[in-house]
Amino acid sequence: MLQIRNLTSVFPTDSGMIKAVNGVDFHLKQGQIVGLVGESGCGKSATMLSILRLLPHPGKIIQGEVLFEGEDLLKKPLSEMRKIRGRKISMIFQDPMTTLNPVFKVGEQIRESMVIHGFFKKDGWNGFDFFRRRRKRKEIDKVISLMEEVGIPSADLRYYDYPHQFSGGMQQRALIAIALACNPRVILADEPTTALDVTIQAQILDLLRRINEEHGTGIILVTHDLGVAAEFCHEIAVMYAGRIVERSKTDDIIEDPKHPYTQGLLKSIPRIVKHKQKLYVIPGSVPDLLQMPPGCAFAPRCVYAIKKCKEKNVPLTEIEEGRYVRCINYI
Repeated sequence: MLQIRNLTSVFPTDSGMIKAVNGVDFHLKQGQIVGLVGESGCGKSATMLSILRLLPHPGKIIQGEVLFEGEDLLKKPLSEMRKIRGRKISMIFQDPMTTLNPVFKVGEQIRESMVIHGFFKKDGWNGFDFFRRRRKRKEIDKVISLMEEVGIPSADLRYYDYPHQFSGGMQQRALIAIALACNPRVILADEPTTALDVTIQAQILDLLRRINEEHGTGIILVTHDLGVAAEFCHEIAVMYAGRIVERSKTDDIIEDPKHPYTQGLLKSIPRIVKHKQKLYVIPGSVPDLLQMPPGCAFAPRCVYAIKKCKEKNVPLTEIEEGRYVRCINYI
């Protein structure tokens, strides 16, 4: 349904060109949930924004294909992209507190998305106030029904509330309602549980899972938490320094990680054990994207690195059916 091929996005700076997304390849099948995981700054959000061509200026896509239902979104005019965004592919942005407009009522912001994409059928002649009022009442009823579906209590009253009157969890539910408003085929969820407490996180993920099961909606979940991805996703793609370093089914990644970076992420997850033990930390830090080391980007931090790792770029290699690793040990 959605296939990303060799996607490369850059940000020009005074010091040089930053490759935020560097040759990313993965796909999403209908009804599938794919997790995109990695440290902050590894290119997860930039990949999601690139798919919908929403990279902030001066960022630009310089290479690759984003095939949706067989058509390359990167070649479509902006007028066509506006029809696809929200209607066929929706995005749940990372921070609801800055995404929702503070001066408009929450219900009206949800209704706006449906009106823009012509989701409501017009009945009667626009010249009569009676017909306009009747149509708007039907639109409001549909929005209230959608708010109830995403778990917003007293939706008929909360429709008229402003974003500051919603808690963080309720704001996130409102964003999910906006994303669902036009029954999209794909949802791009950019860390939808960030800054929420554990209980609300679980509720949001349960809501997304129910949407996936009931509507067959494909979901790409961006997260830095491998534990969340393991519980929620069918497949996982691990990103590092703008590239995917490992991609496979969730069980394969969790039970038998191949790439040293994936192994380090799994070791870094806190565990409840009887005896106190020091939490594992991946040595070093993420490389400066302006001064990328030659060869494997993870080599300076890798405990298994050999001379060859620092000499040439390592391709993403299929080591088993459906299992890909970017490591010189598997070439």
